[in-house]
Amino acid sequence: MLLSGKLNKIRTFALLLIFLGVGIMYIGFAIPSWMVVFFILGLLTVCASVGIYFWIGMLSLQSVSVECPECKKQTKLLGKRDECSHCRAILSLDPKDAPGAPPKTVN
Repeated sequence: MLLSGKLNKIRTFALLLIFLGVGIMYIGFAIPSWMVVFFILGLLTVCASVGIYFWIGMLSLQSVSVECPECKKQTKLLGKRDECSHCRAILSLDPKDAPGAPPKTVN
């Protein structure tokens, strides 16, 4: 369940940025004359990842924690509609998205 829920998707992106930054730094060994440039680009990529981790940590502190009705585990919602981090069930804070609610018609 690596890509379930908005918080986990952003965290996965930040982790990929770290690997990309380290990979960019290793390219510098192949081209020694450009090693400083690749090191700086890799370092900026890793710093961007740290910034994303900090930002998503702040969002995680402010998000609403709910119990998933399907798997009965605690998960956090980012926004009004999100997926469960454990079972990928669609969760919503909006009552009109509630399952089993009759669709409202406008006359």
